[in-house]
Amino acid sequence: MQIIINGILQGILIGAVGVAFALVYRTTKVFHVALGGLYSLSPYIFTMLLTFQFPIWLSLVVSMLIISFLGFALEFTIHRPLFKKDAPPEVNLIASLGAYIVIVQLIEIFWGNESQIVQQQVSQVWRLGNVSVAQLQLLGPLCVILAIGVIHFWLKHSNKGIELRALSDNSTLLALLGRNINSLRGTAFCISAGLISIVSIGVAWDLGFSPHAGLDIILLGMVATIIGGKGFIWAPMAGGLLLGLLRAEVVWFGSARWEEAATFILLVLFLFLRPQGIFASKTRLESL
Repeated sequence: MQIIINGILQGILIGAVGVAFALVYRTTKVFHVALGGLYSLSPYIFTMLLTFQFPIWLSLVVSMLIISFLGFALEFTIHRPLFKKDAPPEVNLIASLGAYIVIVQLIEIFWGNESQIVQQQVSQVWRLGNVSVAQLQLLGPLCVILAIGVIHFWLKHSNKGIELRALSDNSTLLALLGRNINSLRGTAFCISAGLISIVSIGVAWDLGFSPHAGLDIILLGMVATIIGGKGFIWAPMAGGLLLGLLRAEVVWFGSARWEEAATFILLVLFLFLRPQGIFASKTRLESL
């Protein structure tokens, strides 16, 4: 039971990263590697605000807003000009990777290269039979579930959210209908960055943070998106939960050194046996 709980908590965080990645990739087809840099940067801004005596909740909100603005800035300054020039996907990937490297190096210049922690006190542990969960271990997943619930409601019930979903299906038709494609792309980058900020601070509060933590977690989010299949929310979350349970099993029965190998073995199996992912989309006859 302890393995399942650990896997679910880890899977929720991985799935949320997958949601953040999918929000950009499904709508703009940008392989948003720079999201890893924003993931790394967010805890540093959060702890800096705490040192200025900001309340925890206000530090979280301000950090999220700053990271959201930076996500929008990446789209406006890098990917929007490339979109207007009809640049191929690999150019966007290289540009995003370059942005990630710049962000990480700026973190190292201003805050150093060492791992850090948010707070010093020992977390309270809750026990139920043979299952034990630290209070801080629950903080990130609970915040993430709340944030994803808000995003899901917005995508389903707001005009902008419906347009964003339509952008992932047919951006050309949406433009012909007079919708502002640039605004929708910026919104996708903005929401994605805000969500990744919440995930990052939740993980940092429990485990600490470092400048290079972002790339590994973004790769996990990409894998969750791929094996999850079609969709913004449920597919990446399902992929994340599957990855979380697998990685928890590997650590419990084997060694943490095999986590990454098990992750990408699962990815290869999906690519060969079920390339459409867990949630496969139905294809119209005329599109075949």
